Amino acid sequence: MLPVPDMGVSHIAFIAAISLSGLLPSSCSKHSTSTAAKQHAPPPTPVVANTNPPVSTPSNAKDLGELALTDRHETRIELGGGRSCTITPKLLDRDKLQLTLTLQSRGTDGKTTGFIVSQVTTRPGQPFEAAVGNMDITLTPEIVQE
Repeated sequence: MLPVPDMGVSHIAFIAAISLSGLLPSSCSKHSTSTAAKQHAPPPTPVVANTNPPVSTPSNAKDLGELALTDRHETRIELGGGRSCTITPKLLDRDKLQLTLTLQSRGTDGKTTGFIVSQVTTRPGQPFEAAVGNMDITLTPEIVQE
């Protein structure tokens, strides 16, 4: 990029505005199209914003099934592709279970490339799904006695 002589930002913005204003008349046309051309042209496709959340694909969804966990002891699960999930359960009372899910990604060199921690409260024996970063993890936690 060439150095710009002592021009202020306002001068540069003014020059850019003049340059771009030359493009405006060429983008609009007052000519009407003939009826024959309208009959052969495909109708315009409307652009619709996607308001639905992205659908989970097999690469970012993992069903761990029923998982036996011990209160306050970490369980590490390899998810493949250099990713692992560490689950640390904490029994809050008989019907409430707090899970700390740690998703870790490693590159081919073994260095950590991503580290996400999420905490959820659920019930023992009840299946649930949690979003940890860009991954959806489904499991049914079962608390076992030490």
